[in-house]
Amino acid sequence: MRRQMTRAERAAVLVIVLAAIGVVMSFVRGDDFAAECAATDASLEAIRAAILGGQAGLGYRADVGEIPRSIHDLFEPTSLPSPLWTFDPATGRGWRGPYLTDGVGLDVRKAHCSFSDESCNSRRFINHLANGETGVLDGFKRHAPECTNSDAERYCTNPIMLQIPCSDANRNGVCGDVGDIWLPGNARLVSAGPNGELETALADYNARSRGDDRVLYLLMNDPGGGNRPCQ
Repeated sequence: MRRQMTRAERAAVLVIVLAAIGVVMSFVRGDDFAAECAATDASLEAIRAAILGGQAGLGYRADVGEIPRSIHDLFEPTSLPSPLWTFDPATGRGWRGPYLTDGVGLDVRKAHCSFSDESCNSRRFINHLANGETGVLDGFKRHAPECTNSDAERYCTNPIMLQIPCSDANRNGVCGDVGDIWLPGNARLVSAGPNGELETALADYNARSRGDDRVLYLLMNDPGGGNRPCQ
């Protein structure tokens, strides 16, 4: 006669099954993270090439004479003085983009986590971010309930930011105060990483406290020791 399992034995089996499912899911999530991280790093490199030049052409800086103020400038020239809105062969200056083709319209209200927090756009983490502008999304998908809706891409993927840090003269963590000096030489591209929260502050011009953010400097080697491995 077949013996029935006791309640304690059934509970033990359930624990083992749940543990096995957890191990499998951790491997799957690990693969997801590595792929999302690599895709984000590739986007950062593509944006830097659009700014500084690469195989596709000389880039924004060669045409305009300076780096852009935001990612949106790679898609639209309207933040520039009007004489630079079109390229002038005689002077060798002027916008002749778009320099990227994979832009999306940004809705800041739908962006995840700190991007929807007003304090995030208060000269601490973001130089500029506005609804309706064109940007590039990072590759990290938020595995959260709100990410299952029909507008998941914009709810669950954050825009990559172009940060121009400052010297933060009075050490209050806010850029743009009297005495602050902007440091375009330290300009960098930043993804908020898998947790969706920007941790790289504008005043942290070496990006030493970046957390899980993905950071790529435009004009210099990374002074903050680099990003975490994509694994």
